[in-house]
Amino acid sequence: MTYDEHYRLTLALTDADLPEEARALRTAAASLLGELSEDAAAGVRELAREAAAHIGQVSRG
Repeated sequence: MTYDEHYRLTLALTDADLPEEARALRTAAASLLGELSEDAAAGVRELAREAAAHIGQVSRG
């Protein structure tokens, strides 16, 4: 599974009202993101921010 796929699955889990599972997957993906080179990580960070914001919105509401 690619990093993009991790974050897209995180968004899908959140949309399916599974925030705990989404958080766990986001945490795993974030730890993997730390292993990427700076250039490679830059391409995934925006999607990671979107996933985190989406989880926060669902959790609050």
